[in-house]
Amino acid sequence: MEVGYPLPPPPEAQPEYVPEGPQYVEMSTPVDEDSWVYSRFALPMLLWVFLWILALFCLTFWQQTGDIKNQYNGLPRFPILRSTQGTHEAGQPTSLRSVRIASCFFGIIAIFGAFVIYFLRPKQSVRQGANFGCAFLLFLCSVLAWVAFGIAMANFQNQQTCPYNRRFTGQKCVFHTAYAIAAATLDAAVGVGAIISLLLLAYNTKANHWVRGPNNWEEAQQDAVETTKERVPGEVVQRNVGYVRRMLTGLALLGTLLCLIALVAFIILLHEEREHSIIMGPRGRGDRKNVADSNLPFEYPGWKTINTRIRYSLSGIGLGAILLNFLTFRSKTIAYIFAFLYFATAVLAMVAFGFDVHELRWANDLTCPAAPDGLGQDCTQGQFIATAVLDFFVFIWLIVYIVVEYVINPTPQCQHCDRAYELSELMKHEAVECGARPVRCEVCAKTMTKKQFDEHKSSCSSDHVRCKNCKVMVPKWGVKAHQEECPRWPVECNMCDGTFQRMDMPHHVTICPNRPTSCDACGETFRSKDIAAHRALCGEVLVRCELCDDIMQRFRLQQHTQNECPKRIVECDKCGESVTMFRWERHQQKECSC
Repeated sequence: MEVGYPLPPPPEAQPEYVPEGPQYVEMSTPVDEDSWVYSRFALPMLLWVFLWILALFCLTFWQQTGDIKNQYNGLPRFPILRSTQGTHEAGQPTSLRSVRIASCFFGIIAIFGAFVIYFLRPKQSVRQGANFGCAFLLFLCSVLAWVAFGIAMANFQNQQTCPYNRRFTGQKCVFHTAYAIAAATLDAAVGVGAIISLLLLAYNTKANHWVRGPNNWEEAQQDAVETTKERVPGEVVQRNVGYVRRMLTGLALLGTLLCLIALVAFIILLHEEREHSIIMGPRGRGDRKNVADSNLPFEYPGWKTINTRIRYSLSGIGLGAILLNFLTFRSKTIAYIFAFLYFATAVLAMVAFGFDVHELRWANDLTCPAAPDGLGQDCTQGQFIATAVLDFFVFIWLIVYIVVEYVINPTPQCQHCDRAYELSELMKHEAVECGARPVRCEVCAKTMTKKQFDEHKSSCSSDHVRCKNCKVMVPKWGVKAHQEECPRWPVECNMCDGTFQRMDMPHHVTICPNRPTSCDACGETFRSKDIAAHRALCGEVLVRCELCDDIMQRFRLQQHTQNECPKRIVECDKCGESVTMFRWERHQQKECSC
């Protein structure tokens, strides 16, 4: 059986193909509705909050009573014997600790500020002013570090640790010279590092190299304008100079920061070696009233366990959330989860602040007891007050970050088409890609959208012609007028008959070899190329006599050398000897042999 296939229908008449104009191409990707765009302030602010929470964690670990598993309720005050208070602690001047703290404060603030300015990319004037301010703080850090180094080197042999009960046991103080030498070495390292860092920071700020690379088209255009440099002809272009200088500056700042952190650790270590007292009774126990036979445990300097645990909780949640937030999560849901964790951390910080203030006020109302042997004591709360202040500042910075990042920072939208984009792509989209952005036709000077211009330029160009010299579109009726003003139209020089572009003619007039030039000696006018030959023969040009070095006009030189020059050579008519004119009379009277 034969199988037949139906014939295909006759082809329909196809419409004539009309080529379309250039189509708008979207290069950047709009932000998805479920994605979150972080502002440029997110990274430096998170780093700033991270440092505050880390400092709070370290203080909590330092001030806890007992260990992690077995904690005791302490009292936020530190008893110190009045006899040990003075201008020295642990064998070192108290001024040394103050100078080191000031040096670390200025250095850490300067380095953190330099990196914040690097990442934020403010305007060039603001960036330079702020970076020079950071360089000045580094200078103060270096000066204070060298002052601390000088004090430390004069007293490093006196560093010692004295047991708190040496009055009863007869124990002697132990010298820890190695600790003092290590701290002095860090002082010198901070001094050198701060000097190198401030020089690199100041130089690279002036050269506009200490700035993060551009993330979008607008930042690239801004960098191109700010770093414009006129190169000398033949100068070799060096590549990657900015990258190398940024790396050197960053490494110097990070190295100085590590030395500062190590110095802070030694400041705490040496401060803890000062002689202090523990409130105990004659039998080794005593309550806060120093009753010898009390069943209560003796007093521990520190916080209550609930204060310590609250701070550990907020430190763990805050540090963990920030570290996870450094990962590239783009989901809006995850962003809101992080916001909830930051808010919970802020609430815990405020709760810890309230508990700490209550404990500090209660401890301050108690009388500081005397030592078992009757010596007077003073109870200090400085380090515990610092912990409460850190609680408050952690709360403040977390609330500021939440408000700035999740309330003030909406998803950026294009001002022309109202579509949402990531901040790194928004500038490029608005300047180059958006079809709704306004553009101006170079032919008819009308303003329209980019999409309308793609359709308009094909019809607009039919009534215009392009100038073959300057490539500008000119209306057909205005070609003759354009020839009179076209900057690249060839014009003829009326002095040398050469042909040049109109925009080059003003410069050519100043260097044309046939331009009229006046002789500055006689005032006559010649062509520029002939003025040198004229000056070689001009009688009004000043010349110097080769015999007497007198200066005169050229037309008088011959008469001067023959009849007037005192150093011209004449021949004696008696003896025939050649003598100069100024010796003629003396020769006639005394020297002539005839």
